[in-house]
Amino acid sequence: MAGNTSKVEARRRVREAQARANEARAQRERANVDDAATLVVAVGKVGEVDAWETERLTQVRDQVRAEANRKRVDHRAEAAAAIARMQQRGETLATIAELTGASVGEIRALLRHAPKAEKPTAGATSGALGAAGLDAGEDQAAKPAVTAGDVSGGATAGVQPDNGHAASA
Repeated sequence: MAGNTSKVEARRRVREAQARANEARAQRERANVDDAATLVVAVGKVGEVDAWETERLTQVRDQVRAEANRKRVDHRAEAAAAIARMQQRGETLATIAELTGASVGEIRALLRHAPKAEKPTAGATSGALGAAGLDAGEDQAAKPAVTAGDVSGGATAGVQPDNGHAASA
C-alpha cells in the first residue's frame, strides 16, 4: 500500500500545484483584463486630449492673430499720423524716406493706414486752407511755403539762388 499511498500523494500534490498555477494564471488574466481596460481608456483619453489641443491651439492662434492685427493697425496708424504731420510741415515723401531709412514705397504704404479725417461740417473749419488743404496729398505737402529770408529750404540765409543772371552790386 505504500506504493499506492505515494501515488495518491503525488496526484494530490500535482492537483494542488495545478490549482496554484490555475489560480496564479487566473490572477494574471484578471490583472491583464484590468490593465487592458485601463490601456483602452487611456488611449481614448489621449485621443481626446489631441482633439482638445487642436481646438485650443486654433482658438489661441485666432486670438493671437486678432491681437497682432489690432497692434499692427495701431502702429501703422501711429506711423501714418507721424508721416502726415511731417508732410504738414512741408516734408516730401522722399525726404521722409531718407530721414527714416525707409523706402518711398514703404512710406506710401504706411500712409494708406492713416486715420481717416472726418468730413468737416459747414462752419466747422476756418476755411483758411479750404477743403483742398487737407486732401491735396503729397503735391501740396511737397511745396513748402517760402517766407521772407527763407531761401533753398533754409540752407544758407541771404544767398540768392543762381538763376543764370549776375547780381549787380
